[in-house]
Parts: sequence; C-alpha cells; structure tokens
Amino acid sequence: MGRGSASWKSSCPDVPPGTMLGEYVVRRRIDAGGMGTVYAGGHPVIGKKVAIKLIHPHVAQNPENIQRFKQEAMVVNAIGDPGIVDIFGFGEYDDGRYYFVMEYLRGERLLEFLKRHGKLGAFAAGQLLRMLALSLAAAHAKGVIHRDLKAENIFLVPSNDGHWPPRTKLLDFGLAKLLESIDGQDLPKTRQGITLGTPYYMSPEQCRGKPVDARSDIYALGVLGYEMITGRLPFVHEDLTEVMHMHLREKVQLPPAADRPALVDELILGCLEKNPEDRPHDMHEVISALEMIFPPLAPLRIDETGSDFESGSPQISEHDDDSEPIQTPVAPPPAQGASAAAASPPASLPHVPSETLRVAPAPAPRPSSHVVEVEGAGRGLGLFLTGFFLGMMMGMGVLYLIMR
Repeated sequence: MGRGSASWKSSCPDVPPGTMLGEYVVRRRIDAGGMGTVYAGGHPVIGKKVAIKLIHPHVAQNPENIQRFKQEAMVVNAIGDPGIVDIFGFGEYDDGRYYFVMEYLRGERLLEFLKRHGKLGAFAAGQLLRMLALSLAAAHAKGVIHRDLKAENIFLVPSNDGHWPPRTKLLDFGLAKLLESIDGQDLPKTRQGITLGTPYYMSPEQCRGKPVDARSDIYALGVLGYEMITGRLPFVHEDLTEVMHMHLREKVQLPPAADRPALVDELILGCLEKNPEDRPHDMHEVISALEMIFPPLAPLRIDETGSDFESGSPQISEHDDDSEPIQTPVAPPPAQGASAAAASPPASLPHVPSETLRVAPAPAPRPSSHVVEVEGAGRGLGLFLTGFFLGMMMGMGVLYLIMR
C-alpha cells in the first residue's frame, strides 16, 4: 500500500485566489493534508510570501480537532526553534474555519528527495539526523512529543551558499503530545488506548495506544535513519495493521554495507529497540553519538566576537513555486586519523561538480587577541635592567665595608 493521496483531498472546497485571509491574500493551493489545506499567499503591500493552512470543513466539525489545530500553532511558538517551521499568524475564515499563517519554505520534502535519489550515504544521513535531533531535543525540553515524525513532515531548505547539507524544517505538530500545559491552558489530552500517528514510523508503545514520551520520537528518528541509508522502510505491508504488528514483534534487519561505519548501524538499531528502556535515553545521547561517529559534525568553537559564525535568512524563490529540488550531497570536510574513514563522502549519491558550488574564501588571519603590543616596551625593559645591576653593585660595596 503506497503513501498516496486520499480521496477526500479532491472533495475539499478550495479558497479562490485573491481571497483575503487576515492581512494576506491567497495566491494558489500548495497541498492538502489530514487536518487542512495549505495555500501560498502574500502580503499585498510589502510582498512578504507566506504559507496559510486552513482547516478542512469535515475536520472542523469536531471541537477536539479545532483544539489540536490551535495547539499546533501554540506549541511551535512555545518551542521557538529555527529547525521548526515558524507560525506567526492565526485567524478565522468567513465560513468559521480557522487558519494559521506560517513561513513560506523553498525546497522540497525529504520524502520527495528520497524518491528521486533512493538513499543517502552515511555521512549525509548523519548530517540531517543531527539537525532533526537538535530540533526534537528543543521540543522535548518544552514537554512536546511530536508523535508523527516521518519523511513527509520534514522539509529540506537549500543552504544560502548552495552547499550540502540543506537546513531541515520540522512540520506538522498537529498530533503532538503535551507532557505539560502551555501558558496554563488546558489542551486536549490523548485518551489511553487511542492510536495516533503514521504506522510506518510508529513506536511499539504507540502502536499499542500506550503513553509515550521522548523515546517514541527517538524510535521514529531511527526509522528515518534506516530509510535514509537504505532507501526503504524497515517494515512494509499492504495492511497497515500488519505494519503495526511488525513493529511490535519483528526484529529490524539492517542490510550491511562495506562503506558504512558499523557504529551507524548500531545507533540506528539502538533507536529501533522494542523496549523504550533499551533506546538512547534522550535526543542529546543521539546527538553525541552522531558527533562521535562523524567528528566533522561536532560544532565549531565560536570566539567572543562571533566572527566565525555564519548565518543567513532563507532565500525566497523568484517564481511563485514552493518546490525546488535539493542538490545531491558532496564529500564531508577532510578528516585525519581514525575519523577519516567515518567521514568519507556519501557513497550512495553522485558528487556535485565542483564548478556548481560557490566556495567561500578562507578568512584573512587575524592577530591573536591575547597578544598586546605596548609602545616603548623595549626601552622600558632596558632601563629596568640597568637599574637592577646598579643596585646589585651598590649592595655588594656596602657588604664589603661592613665585613672589614
């Protein structure tokens, strides 16, 4: 059974282009999901491009769904992580349906990228997994469990300089579980025994409808890691109920690869343990493991001036199109010693020709901030030594007179 579109997507009424939703005008429809339809829009005065998510009519009939729709906007802002899509507007359409306004992303979903390329090399996959783990760690720190982590909910935004890796953006917190309330507001709790999520990525405890915590997201991240390096999911069946049974009882088999560090397999299989107690304790353990396997992933030290830190805002496409294929990854930075083998180029994808990349020139060397030059320092040192020797001579003369 494929992960194709559902029949209800074509039955939902579209908002015609030119319609005003709050202070933004609708341009065109981008996509539709389980909760709502996403439109491309823009500000009529300043031209800012946005994406607008409008809840489906049949979904809006359930008050709990409306609460979850509001919750998605609230939890994203509570987390406030750059690796999570930003939501900055909320309102009500003329027909009573709610919508929220979020940043307009240029790029493509990870699902589409993997459909085109099949799989990633270990280092390229490690780069994406580390970025995702950082964003999920930020969510977990705020008591938010995503619960629907999958390739379809990850957006790849091209880097400003055209280099691999792209920046990851986590989407769709509509099924997020809150371990604690946000700003004192009571938000919908998942009833025990109710199963929510996408079966291909669901943890065993999630399949059982049991309470979940951060380790359920770790399991889903393990499924993503498996999918990235093999090009397929660990469990596939035409019956989704059978897929959930496979998560519960079947051991994950990871095909070996000579060009993949054994520790990568160990980490992914560790994330896919049936018992949550046997998985990494939290996302920080996953991040540390990735940085140990691939030393180039470890963050660089930033000096007090911040001059070694490079950042930039997302580029916006010149044409009104949210889809842009991501370039294939290139080799990681050169490594020395034992880390050289682990940081080898991604073997599963072709290299991007060097002439297509814009390589930033190396920064000019700067004088060390710990060296201070003082004008006249040499002359002062000479005067000091002269006085020192004269004092010694006078002291010896006095001692000679006393001993006589």
